[in-house]
Amino acid sequence: MNRLNRWQYFLAVVVGLIFMSGCAAELARRPTLGEARAGQRPQEGDTTLRPGEVQAEVAEIDPPRREIRVIEMNTGRRNIIPYDPAYTRVSYHGFDYPADALEAGDVIAFAPPPWSPPYVDTVRVQLPVQARAASTFARAPLPPPRPEVIEGTVERIDYDRGVFDIRPRTSGRMITVTLPYNARGAEIDNFRRLRRGDYVRVEGDYVNADNLQLVAFR
Repeated sequence: MNRLNRWQYFLAVVVGLIFMSGCAAELARRPTLGEARAGQRPQEGDTTLRPGEVQAEVAEIDPPRREIRVIEMNTGRRNIIPYDPAYTRVSYHGFDYPADALEAGDVIAFAPPPWSPPYVDTVRVQLPVQARAASTFARAPLPPPRPEVIEGTVERIDYDRGVFDIRPRTSGRMITVTLPYNARGAEIDNFRRLRRGDYVRVEGDYVNADNLQLVAFR
């Protein structure tokens, strides 16, 4: 009888440990995007940017045009990110969703798509809009873009990536100019006609001290 009781006690302990470990795993599991939006689980964010990523706030999703309109957090510049419903994935804590799962106000991180194909691969939700009010990402006035006109000699052209380097006549410091995702047809044609050694005048917004996003050829 004592042996039977010990065996029953042992089984009870094992079952209890399994139950407790399952509860701990459930508590440790991070919320899905749906759970975070519904407030069913704590809304956790991932504020770390990976190499090459840009952080932005979603302004609008346009499914007919397959575009995600964003405002970049560090510059305040508005951009359009093309996406492909069959190709682009939205990720939140390891769970994948379609692009139309994004909502205006979400803070996201993405690597700008290459010139060809012009679709973003992965969009990571860093913080859902439902958690913005109590977050360090709470809405704040964004700095205005800095329009600038520079002119100089074209030193290098990368037609596949949509970038070229200019050596300005005044400073001599190399500036990399990038075509935006939503570049107009006229600007794309002008870019395609560029040749090394051409003298050009362009208008754009500075991303940083050495990179300019093209607005127009002048």
